[in-house]
Amino acid sequence: MKNLLELKRIYHYYGSAKVLEELNLKVEKKSLNAVIGPNGVGKSTLLRLISGLEKPDKGKIEFLGERIDGLKAHKIAKKGISQCPDRRRLFYDLSVADNIRMGAYLLKDKQKYKSLRDFVYEIFPRLKERRKQRAGTLSGGEQQMLAIARALMSNPRLLLLDEPSVGLAPKVKKQIFGAIKKIKQEGTTTLLVEQDIALAMDVAEIIHVLEDGKIEIRGTKEELEREPRIRKVYLGI
Repeated sequence: MKNLLELKRIYHYYGSAKVLEELNLKVEKKSLNAVIGPNGVGKSTLLRLISGLEKPDKGKIEFLGERIDGLKAHKIAKKGISQCPDRRRLFYDLSVADNIRMGAYLLKDKQKYKSLRDFVYEIFPRLKERRKQRAGTLSGGEQQMLAIARALMSNPRLLLLDEPSVGLAPKVKKQIFGAIKKIKQEGTTTLLVEQDIALAMDVAEIIHVLEDGKIEIRGTKEELEREPRIRKVYLGI
Protein backbone atom coordinates (compact mmCIF):
# COMPACT_ATOMS: atom_id res chain seq x y z
CA MET A 1 0.00 0.00 0.00
CA LYS A 2 1.37 3.41 -0.98
CA ASN A 3 2.28 5.89 1.75
CA LEU A 4 0.08 8.95 1.87
CA LEU A 5 2.43 10.84 4.19
CA GLU A 6 6.12 10.44 4.93
CA LEU A 7 8.36 12.41 7.27
CA LYS A 8 12.09 11.93 6.71
CA ARG A 9 14.75 12.82 9.30
CA ILE A 10 12.86 15.76 10.79
CA TYR A 11 14.66 18.09 13.18
CA HIS A 12 12.90 20.93 14.98
CA TYR A 13 14.04 23.36 17.68
CA TYR A 14 12.49 26.09 19.80
CA GLY A 15 15.48 28.36 20.26
CA SER A 16 18.26 26.10 21.51
CA ALA A 17 15.81 23.50 22.85
CA LYS A 18 15.57 20.37 20.70
CA VAL A 19 12.01 19.15 20.20
CA LEU A 20 12.33 16.62 17.37
CA GLU A 21 15.52 14.91 16.22
CA GLU A 22 15.85 12.65 13.18
CA LEU A 23 12.17 11.73 13.35
CA ASN A 24 10.86 9.35 10.67
CA LEU A 25 7.18 8.55 10.19
CA LYS A 26 5.09 6.89 7.47
CA VAL A 27 1.30 6.89 7.20
CA GLU A 28 -0.39 4.59 4.69
CA LYS A 29 -3.58 5.46 2.83
CA LYS A 30 -6.83 4.69 4.68
CA SER A 31 -4.97 3.83 7.89
CA LEU A 32 -5.45 5.12 11.44
CA ASN A 33 -2.13 5.86 13.14
CA ALA A 34 -1.63 7.15 16.69
CA VAL A 35 1.36 8.97 18.19
CA ILE A 36 1.69 8.53 21.95
CA GLY A 37 4.30 9.66 24.45
CA PRO A 38 4.85 11.71 27.60
CA ASN A 39 3.86 15.37 27.92
CA GLY A 40 6.13 17.86 26.21
CA VAL A 41 7.86 15.49 23.78
CA GLY A 42 6.64 17.25 20.63
CA LYS A 43 3.48 15.33 19.67
CA SER A 44 1.45 18.46 18.90
CA THR A 45 4.49 20.07 17.25
CA LEU A 46 4.61 17.10 14.90
CA LEU A 47 1.06 17.82 13.67
CA ARG A 48 1.82 21.54 13.33
CA LEU A 49 4.78 20.72 11.09
CA ILE A 50 2.64 18.49 8.87
CA SER A 51 -0.10 21.12 8.49
CA GLY A 52 2.38 23.94 7.82
CA LEU A 53 1.72 25.95 10.98
CA GLU A 54 5.43 25.54 11.74
CA LYS A 55 8.41 24.68 9.50
CA PRO A 56 10.94 21.95 10.30
CA ASP A 57 14.51 23.12 10.79
CA LYS A 58 15.73 20.13 8.82
CA GLY A 59 14.27 17.17 6.97
CA LYS A 60 11.50 16.47 4.45
CA ILE A 61 7.72 16.06 4.64
CA GLU A 62 6.10 14.41 1.63
CA PHE A 63 2.38 14.12 0.95
CA LEU A 64 1.21 11.98 -1.98
CA GLY A 65 4.86 11.86 -3.07
CA GLU A 66 5.19 15.66 -3.19
CA ARG A 67 7.34 17.68 -0.80
CA ILE A 68 5.19 20.04 1.29
CA ASP A 69 7.45 21.24 4.12
CA GLY A 70 8.14 24.55 2.32
CA LEU A 71 4.47 25.36 1.68
CA LYS A 72 2.21 27.79 3.56
CA ALA A 73 -0.51 26.27 5.75
CA HIS A 74 -3.39 27.32 3.46
CA LYS A 75 -1.74 25.62 0.48
CA ILE A 76 -1.26 22.42 2.47
CA ALA A 77 -4.95 22.56 3.45
CA LYS A 78 -5.89 22.81 -0.23
CA LYS A 79 -3.94 19.62 -0.90
CA GLY A 80 -6.25 17.75 1.48
CA ILE A 81 -4.74 17.92 4.98
CA SER A 82 -7.17 19.04 7.68
CA GLN A 83 -6.22 19.55 11.33
CA CYS A 84 -8.53 19.44 14.33
CA PRO A 85 -6.37 21.49 16.72
CA ASP A 86 -5.88 21.23 20.45
CA ARG A 87 -8.21 23.47 22.49
CA ARG A 88 -10.73 23.22 19.60
CA ARG A 89 -10.41 26.87 18.37
CA LEU A 90 -14.00 27.09 17.17
CA PHE A 91 -15.85 30.17 15.92
CA TYR A 92 -17.53 30.55 19.29
CA ASP A 93 -19.97 33.33 18.31
CA LEU A 94 -21.27 31.37 15.32
CA SER A 95 -23.83 28.59 15.42
CA VAL A 96 -22.98 24.90 15.19
CA ALA A 97 -24.32 24.83 11.62
CA ASP A 98 -22.20 27.85 10.64
CA ASN A 99 -19.06 26.30 12.12
CA ILE A 100 -19.73 23.20 10.03
CA ARG A 101 -20.21 25.38 6.94
CA MET A 102 -16.92 27.17 7.67
CA GLY A 103 -15.14 23.81 7.61
CA ALA A 104 -16.29 23.29 4.02
CA TYR A 105 -15.02 26.60 2.62
CA LEU A 106 -12.72 24.77 0.17
CA LEU A 107 -15.46 22.37 -0.95
CA LYS A 108 -17.20 23.32 -4.22
CA ASP A 109 -19.34 20.21 -4.71
CA LYS A 110 -22.78 20.86 -3.15
CA GLN A 111 -23.75 17.19 -3.21
CA LYS A 112 -20.51 16.24 -1.42
CA TYR A 113 -21.15 18.99 1.13
CA LYS A 114 -24.60 17.54 1.88
CA SER A 115 -23.28 13.98 2.24
CA LEU A 116 -20.46 15.12 4.54
CA ARG A 117 -22.85 17.18 6.66
CA ASP A 118 -25.20 14.19 6.93
CA PHE A 119 -22.23 12.01 7.95
CA VAL A 120 -21.04 14.34 10.73
CA TYR A 121 -24.61 14.63 12.03
CA GLU A 122 -24.85 10.83 11.93
CA ILE A 123 -21.66 10.25 13.97
CA PHE A 124 -22.40 13.22 16.26
CA PRO A 125 -26.22 13.33 16.61
CA ARG A 126 -25.88 15.87 19.44
CA LEU A 127 -24.61 18.42 16.92
CA LYS A 128 -27.74 18.02 14.81
CA GLU A 129 -29.84 18.68 17.90
CA ARG A 130 -27.71 21.75 18.70
CA ARG A 131 -27.22 23.00 15.13
CA LYS A 132 -28.82 26.43 15.79
CA GLN A 133 -27.02 26.89 19.10
CA ARG A 134 -23.98 29.18 19.45
CA ALA A 135 -20.77 27.12 19.60
CA GLY A 136 -19.55 28.98 22.69
CA THR A 137 -22.52 27.71 24.71
CA LEU A 138 -21.82 24.01 24.05
CA SER A 139 -20.33 21.69 26.65
CA GLY A 140 -16.65 20.75 26.32
CA GLY A 141 -17.51 17.39 24.80
CA GLU A 142 -19.91 18.94 22.29
CA GLN A 143 -17.28 21.50 21.33
CA GLN A 144 -14.80 18.69 20.67
CA MET A 145 -17.37 16.92 18.50
CA LEU A 146 -17.89 20.16 16.56
CA ALA A 147 -14.14 20.69 16.09
CA ILE A 148 -13.79 17.21 14.57
CA ALA A 149 -16.91 17.70 12.44
CA ARG A 150 -15.60 21.02 11.12
CA ALA A 151 -12.26 19.39 10.17
CA LEU A 152 -14.10 16.60 8.33
CA MET A 153 -16.16 19.03 6.26
CA SER A 154 -13.25 19.80 3.94
CA ASN A 155 -13.36 16.14 2.81
CA PRO A 156 -9.71 15.63 3.81
CA ARG A 157 -7.33 13.06 2.42
CA LEU A 158 -5.56 13.21 5.79
CA LEU A 159 -7.22 14.13 9.09
CA LEU A 160 -4.95 15.27 11.95
CA LEU A 161 -6.46 14.97 15.43
CA ASP A 162 -4.63 16.71 18.27
CA GLU A 163 -5.52 15.39 21.76
CA PRO A 164 -9.28 14.90 21.12
CA SER A 165 -9.92 13.42 24.58
CA VAL A 166 -8.19 16.07 26.71
CA GLY A 167 -10.32 17.36 29.60
CA LEU A 168 -13.33 15.17 28.79
CA ALA A 169 -15.29 12.79 31.01
CA PRO A 170 -14.83 9.04 30.31
CA LYS A 171 -18.33 8.69 28.81
CA VAL A 172 -17.72 11.56 26.36
CA LYS A 173 -14.28 10.20 25.45
CA LYS A 174 -15.95 6.92 24.52
CA GLN A 175 -18.41 8.75 22.22
CA ILE A 176 -15.59 10.71 20.56
CA PHE A 177 -13.51 7.60 19.94
CA GLY A 178 -16.52 5.69 18.67
CA ALA A 179 -16.88 8.43 16.06
CA ILE A 180 -13.16 8.24 15.20
CA LYS A 181 -13.62 4.52 14.46
CA LYS A 182 -16.50 5.37 12.09
CA ILE A 183 -14.34 8.00 10.36
CA LYS A 184 -11.71 5.32 9.78
CA GLN A 185 -14.36 2.91 8.46
CA GLU A 186 -15.42 5.57 5.93
CA GLY A 187 -11.86 5.50 4.55
CA THR A 188 -10.42 8.77 5.86
CA THR A 189 -6.72 8.42 6.66
CA THR A 190 -6.21 9.67 10.21
CA LEU A 191 -3.17 10.59 12.31
CA LEU A 192 -4.06 10.90 15.98
CA VAL A 193 -2.00 12.44 18.78
CA GLU A 194 -3.39 11.32 22.12
CA GLN A 195 -2.62 11.36 25.86
CA ASP A 196 -5.05 8.58 26.75
CA ILE A 197 -2.86 5.64 25.80
CA ALA A 198 -5.56 2.97 26.22
CA LEU A 199 -7.99 4.81 23.93
CA ALA A 200 -5.32 5.46 21.30
CA MET A 201 -4.22 1.84 21.28
CA ASP A 202 -7.82 0.65 21.04
CA VAL A 203 -8.57 2.55 17.79
CA ALA A 204 -5.22 2.74 15.97
CA GLU A 205 -3.83 0.14 13.59
CA ILE A 206 -0.26 1.37 14.12
CA ILE A 207 0.99 3.14 17.27
CA HIS A 208 4.15 5.25 17.24
CA VAL A 209 5.85 5.97 20.58
CA LEU A 210 7.52 9.41 20.57
CA GLU A 211 10.29 9.88 23.14
CA ASP A 212 13.33 12.18 23.18
CA GLY A 213 12.37 13.68 19.84
CA LYS A 214 12.29 10.36 17.97
CA ILE A 215 9.85 7.55 17.24
CA GLU A 216 11.47 4.95 19.51
CA ILE A 217 8.96 2.11 19.04
CA ARG A 218 6.15 1.46 16.58
CA GLY A 219 3.79 -1.44 16.05
CA THR A 220 0.29 -2.78 16.43
CA LYS A 221 -1.53 -2.84 19.77
CA GLU A 222 -0.66 -6.53 20.16
CA GLU A 223 3.02 -5.92 19.41
CA LEU A 224 3.29 -3.01 21.85
CA GLU A 225 1.51 -4.95 24.59
CA ARG A 226 4.33 -7.50 24.40
CA GLU A 227 7.00 -4.81 24.96
CA PRO A 228 8.00 -4.89 28.67
CA ARG A 229 8.79 -1.16 28.83
CA ILE A 230 5.50 -0.20 27.16
CA ARG A 231 3.61 -2.44 29.58
CA LYS A 232 5.32 -0.86 32.58
CA VAL A 233 5.58 2.83 31.59
CA TYR A 234 2.41 3.34 29.52
CA LEU A 235 0.00 0.60 30.49
CA GLY A 236 0.87 0.22 34.17
CA ILE A 237 1.05 -3.56 33.88
